[in-house]
Amino acid sequence: MPATPPVTKASADRAASEDSAADALSDAPAPKKPRHARRAIVISSIAVVAVAAVVGGIFLAQPPAPASAGPNPVDVETVQVTRGDLSEDVRAQGKLAYGSPHELGTSLSGTVTALPGGGTVIARGQELFRIDDNPVILMLGELPVWRGFDAGMSNGRDVLQLENNLQALGFFDRTPDEKFDWNTTSAIQNWQKSLGMERTGSIDLGRVVFSPTELRVQGPKVEIGAAAGPDLISVTSTTKEVQAFIDTAQQSLAEVGAVVTVMLPGGVATEGTITGVGAPVEKEGSSGKSLKNPVTLTLNDPEAGASLDNVSVSIMLTQVKATDTLLVPVSALLAQPGGGFAVEVVKGKAPADGTKKGSPAPRKLVTVELGAFASGFVSVTGGDLAEGDTIVVAK
Repeated sequence: MPATPPVTKASADRAASEDSAADALSDAPAPKKPRHARRAIVISSIAVVAVAAVVGGIFLAQPPAPASAGPNPVDVETVQVTRGDLSEDVRAQGKLAYGSPHELGTSLSGTVTALPGGGTVIARGQELFRIDDNPVILMLGELPVWRGFDAGMSNGRDVLQLENNLQALGFFDRTPDEKFDWNTTSAIQNWQKSLGMERTGSIDLGRVVFSPTELRVQGPKVEIGAAAGPDLISVTSTTKEVQAFIDTAQQSLAEVGAVVTVMLPGGVATEGTITGVGAPVEKEGSSGKSLKNPVTLTLNDPEAGASLDNVSVSIMLTQVKATDTLLVPVSALLAQPGGGFAVEVVKGKAPADGTKKGSPAPRKLVTVELGAFASGFVSVTGGDLAEGDTIVVAK
């Protein structure tokens, strides 16, 4: 066994110095790598992640391969080219109400002692109201009254009109004429007796009112006890009518006697007949004042509007834009790069349901010349297209 060298003070100091140096080296931080080396590592990591994401996205976006090879099913909507008139509906706003509203009164002086209630229908020979407790009577006729009736008056159409009414009421048994004679006086007296009036044989101006039709009372305009005057009650005809206003440019669409569609509240459609077209009047609209033609209609089925009064409706006038023309849906048109339009004509018989499944049938692109457009269709005025051709339309 070798002898251990003796430990001296010098050797001990040297060992202690070496241990301190070793400890210092172990505690010192590791040397830093250059900055460009760290940046390269980070960039490399990002690039790897990005590539992986792109590859994964492409993989996920690709649809699974079909189980068997072959053409995909094709759905094609088709229609047949037809021939006919191209027309569109022109809508106009109107109002359904009792017709011919106006005020009614008398030229008699005195006090109003009785008035009819709203909704009362007054027929020939019936009382309109009472002045000084004597009735004012409705008679039918186009000619308004402008004078009283008395013996010695000149002949006139108003006399004929009066005698026609007295005959209809059962008081005149002769042939009515324009001459006021004893037969007329006698008939007036019998009529006055039936009403409880004094039998004078003459009629004061204002005691009778002539109207072309029976009247329906809207309501009184004055109170009982008021002085008699020209505006005592508000009346209308007994039938409802529609009054609408159309642009003057559309006047040709509204011919008297034409049957049109009337849209009632709630989307109920019924028919009406045009009974009159008036001269242009100025009407206020959303864009200011403009000229409109008033159009009057009556409902062909009065029951359709029996429960309605003074309500807004619309009428549909038909405007013919082309006659005896080829008709194609607008959805069949294909705009061409050089301008113009074409349609795809399907060769072969089209199925009844308008679709063709499986491999698409042969098609031919046909250039067409177009005319008027209306209601989703277009008039074809030129091109190699014929009635009955099957064409493709967009879904």
